[in-house]
Amino acid sequence: MNVLLILILCVWNINACGDENDDDDEFIDIGIQLNGDNRDILIADLIAEEKDLYNAGHISGIGLHHFRIQRRCNRRSKRSVEDIVDELKHDERIASVVVGEPLERKKRDFVHDDELEALYKRYRSWRKQPSLLDDEADMNGSLFKMTFDDALYKKQWYLVSLSMWEIQFVFRRFKENEGQLKTPANHDINVIPAWLAGYSGKGVIISIIDDGLDHKHPELTEKYLPQFSYDLNDLNDTEHDPSPRTYDSANNHGTRCAGASSGKANNGMCGVGVAYNSYIAGIRVLDGRITTLLEARALTLFAVNTSIKSASWGPTDDGTKMEAPGQLVNAALDYGVTHGRHGKGVLFVWASGNGGAAGDDCGADGYVSHHNVISIGSINHLGKTTYFGEFCPSTMAVAYTGGRHGKSSLEPSMPVGVVAADVGGKCTTKFFGTSGAAPVAAGGLALVLEANPDLTYRDVMHIIAETARIPNLSETDDWIINGAGFHVSDKFGFGVLDIGQMIARAQNWTNVNPRYECYQEYNGTNVALPIGATVEVSLNVDKCQNVTYLEHVVANVSFTFHRRGDVKITLISPSGTPSEMISYRDNDAANKGITFFPFMSVHKWGESPVGRWTLRIETRTPQTRDAQKSAMKNDAGQLLYFGLRLFGSYLSDDSNNMQKRHESSAFVPGQKELEWLYKRELSIRQSPNIMQKREFQNLATERQRRKEQHSEESSLLSSFWKRFGF
Repeated sequence: MNVLLILILCVWNINACGDENDDDDEFIDIGIQLNGDNRDILIADLIAEEKDLYNAGHISGIGLHHFRIQRRCNRRSKRSVEDIVDELKHDERIASVVVGEPLERKKRDFVHDDELEALYKRYRSWRKQPSLLDDEADMNGSLFKMTFDDALYKKQWYLVSLSMWEIQFVFRRFKENEGQLKTPANHDINVIPAWLAGYSGKGVIISIIDDGLDHKHPELTEKYLPQFSYDLNDLNDTEHDPSPRTYDSANNHGTRCAGASSGKANNGMCGVGVAYNSYIAGIRVLDGRITTLLEARALTLFAVNTSIKSASWGPTDDGTKMEAPGQLVNAALDYGVTHGRHGKGVLFVWASGNGGAAGDDCGADGYVSHHNVISIGSINHLGKTTYFGEFCPSTMAVAYTGGRHGKSSLEPSMPVGVVAADVGGKCTTKFFGTSGAAPVAAGGLALVLEANPDLTYRDVMHIIAETARIPNLSETDDWIINGAGFHVSDKFGFGVLDIGQMIARAQNWTNVNPRYECYQEYNGTNVALPIGATVEVSLNVDKCQNVTYLEHVVANVSFTFHRRGDVKITLISPSGTPSEMISYRDNDAANKGITFFPFMSVHKWGESPVGRWTLRIETRTPQTRDAQKSAMKNDAGQLLYFGLRLFGSYLSDDSNNMQKRHESSAFVPGQKELEWLYKRELSIRQSPNIMQKREFQNLATERQRRKEQHSEESSLLSSFWKRFGF
């Protein structure tokens, strides 16, 4: 049977070639899959030559050949897009043609306030609230000292903010590095135990998908892998060099991400990357117009050899957009986790977004809410959320990057964010927001993969769920203990990453069972959604084949309403765990509702899928005059569709997997219960026994081999005795 051609014609905005500048370049990206006997690179080259297209190569995983039209915009001579599509439709080697749409993508960096330098002086003299700054702890005379000579290492508070107990009792042979700006104790990702055990990312490849990579930077050059890097913004570059087009703030984002995750240690400059011995690669795709085809290609490029792909960008975080991956990007993400990292799955680490100040909600972003993605949010030096952070139930964890909790400039704030390399051989201490959190997390996960290279991408997700900590006791209003005993939050996910604890688990981890999924649909009639009402529909799941232990839960929903931002959706599991899939959004004035949008939650992790699921839809009364006018035109909407996609694995009753937990009903913990959990998790962090020695895993393997050998020899001897009557 011939394989049908899938052709995606990603058309740039033709109006970009305006009358004022008809000599600008026009780009049209095309992806084709050849059918039958025509599936050959030479055939692809022939078609490209015949149609005056540029063949940019084959896209692994999706099976497309990437073609591009690049010409000067001259309306009097160029063929129209319709003409090109018509020619392709009539080519006997081509079965179908689909015209796609361009995408709008924004980097998720956060520009710190101009007044921050003045605020820093106020911060240094802030002494009235000891809870904010632990001034009494004189770290200068302590016994802990990491042997890094990097100029800005002393400012990397998000890596080192140890308590005096840890300094005195855990790491007696080292000296502390002057308190890392004297931030409060325990507010870091607990990477020191991993470094002390010898883990630094060796053998792990982190690929930064962004606006370019200044790989000649001293922080990056020694570990840069050109064979796994590519430039998708300039396909004419035969070297495929992902270096930034300009060395300024317009194109420094990818380099900063790389420095945060993989910056070189002990070179006297910048800071220390979390995985300072990891390899680094770059995919340049954000420095120009982007389409679904380019986006999918960026996600699949070199996936087989890549360990982690870090993405700190996505749809615009202005509170007006709702966008989920299309067919190509979904296929690319599926390919990455099934074929990437030689079958163990690429870790896609994605920044959750900085649209909180605009009232945005990461539930409206189908990229960070994808079931193959590890979504990472950010918190400040006190373990609190930042005013620009976005909240949703798809966030797996948070990492420290800094920023104010509230919008008031009077609030003392850390003047230093993530320390990273910057373009042109420079350094920065002001890499804030979830853009910095994602590569910090990627670096931490690289250490985990080094500790146990056999972990699958889902193993890593399970370990995050098992080890993430509650980061503070002053912001506890939305924590829930789900039906499997995990603490979950829209603000923090499972909690803040604890790299030391993750490695302790990873060293002796048993791979989780294969992932399965089942699908259930609500079969009732359309449900009216009046203004200012609460409507609930239920879906009973009697059985979910091969799924007894939930992981990701996706609610596909379609509805109409006069103002999309005035709709809030909550999904409640049979165990009673609620997940606010999308919150009210003041800026979202769209009047078209949504169609089959995938809302995802990790809050049901470990629960059973069997039982009654409830979808609660709340609509609010108009908040503005424009909303009132909209409501007058259409005073009611409808729920048109509700389906559940349940991902998970099968755990038998006698399973001894670490992630097995006793199921019960979800509940909201009281303050005393949260304090107990918080102190318990801190005590585990501070335990001298949380890290095994570097050789422990090999020793355990050798012991197991000897045990099996002895068992086999005993079995053979026993058979010998029985056979010959001894």
